[in-house]
Amino acid sequence: METLRAQRPLRVGAVTLVPVMRAAIRSGSGAAGCWITAVAEPVAIVMRDASGTRALAADRSEIALETLIAQTPNLEAILSGLSES
Repeated sequence: METLRAQRPLRVGAVTLVPVMRAAIRSGSGAAGCWITAVAEPVAIVMRDASGTRALAADRSEIALETLIAQTPNLEAILSGLSES
């Protein structure tokens, strides 16, 4: 199971940052027993300031905010709850 999740917004001066993480949980079993792993890794960051809202991937390339919202179930709710910078 792999899911994108927006994290709690952070305010840094006049900029609000919303980290987006990928949470992955995997499990399996075999002759030696069972195993489970969980990993959280950064995927993107959404930045809101006086000039607008934009998203950057972890590799620092710009990505479409609409695409990230479509892939991240709680991101739209978090962004709608932010005051305009």
